[in-house]
Amino acid sequence: MKTFTYLIGTTDDFESIEDLKNTYFNGGVTDRNMSVFTFDVPEHVEVSTNSLTVREIATYIGRGLAFSNDWCMDGTLSTLLEA
Repeated sequence: MKTFTYLIGTTDDFESIEDLKNTYFNGGVTDRNMSVFTFDVPEHVEVSTNSLTVREIATYIGRGLAFSNDWCMDGTLSTLLEA
């Protein structure tokens, strides 16, 4: 298994992805509008229709978790971190 963390925050609260990552690494969620989703993905995942990497699959999972929690792509910054 590989562990990933998907970070997402509003462009009103974060100037860049580096700003978003720094906030996470320096104490995590603060009064700024962001969410953190941590999850595991098996290292050997087969997708029959596409040849996707584990990182690509993790990105889809992270976005799915974020979008299921009322986030969207508009007005946000996001990134995927591998633990």
